[in-house]
Amino acid sequence: MEPLKQPRRGYDLALRTADQARTDFAALGDDLEFIMSQLAQLPKRKDLGWVALASFLCGAVYATCVTLIFWR
Repeated sequence: MEPLKQPRRGYDLALRTADQARTDFAALGDDLEFIMSQLAQLPKRKDLGWVALASFLCGAVYATCVTLIFWR
């Protein structure tokens, strides 16, 4: 037969709950750092503007070259 287990005291339960909460907060902090690092890698508005301008200009040059080559 196994010995009788004594009921948990309120203090033991509070310590266990606090330890679990500390672990949960640490996990949330790690997840938050990961999300912040992913957001830091997104392109900024200025970068997207330059890409749009370069795409527009390259498209215009390409269309002009194709027109000049095939219409002559």
